[in-house]
Amino acid sequence: MVGDLHLFGGGPASDQEKDLINSKITSAAAAALCSIALVGGLAACGSDDKSSDTTTSATTSAEAAGGSGGASAVSVGGKEWTGEFATTCAKQGDTLALALADNANETYGTLGISATVSGEDKVTAVLIGGTKGGSGGLPYALGFGQGLAGGSATVSKDGDTYTVTGEGVGADLTDPSKTTPFDITFACESIAGG
Repeated sequence: MVGDLHLFGGGPASDQEKDLINSKITSAAAAALCSIALVGGLAACGSDDKSSDTTTSATTSAEAAGGSGGASAVSVGGKEWTGEFATTCAKQGDTLALALADNANETYGTLGISATVSGEDKVTAVLIGGTKGGSGGLPYALGFGQGLAGGSATVSKDGDTYTVTGEGVGADLTDPSKTTPFDITFACESIAGG
């Protein structure tokens, strides 16, 4: 995964440093995939009653993100992202899985954004990933995982709207320890299992 990487000493990264970075990237990706799988699994366990549908489509623009409390929105690195975000929210036990998806995002291709919250206020994982738009022509990836080096995340709640803010790592593969701030609003129409 990691090629000619130069770390803080200025010289090439050792094999041990490359292995550490690769394991962190793999762990973050695994946590993100588990979060996405949890959302899908919990949504599948929800009611087939269309009146309790767990997906809300919201067209989000810079104006809507700044002025509307009822729309899902994404800001990364201080820039508002636009997209047609389908919002899915599901709960099992004390774990809440939140997800936004835009399958045809102009900038990031197939874009998936997820957060997992334990209890009332402990964010355990956040992933922002796109099939394009990353550094050097690579897919875009930014994430936070509890227990992994770098990043942080908090959550606030207003009714069924959750705002996850913090910093993630991985967006700049030339400096994988560099953090990038994010602010994600998940406007849940309803919560499956909740």
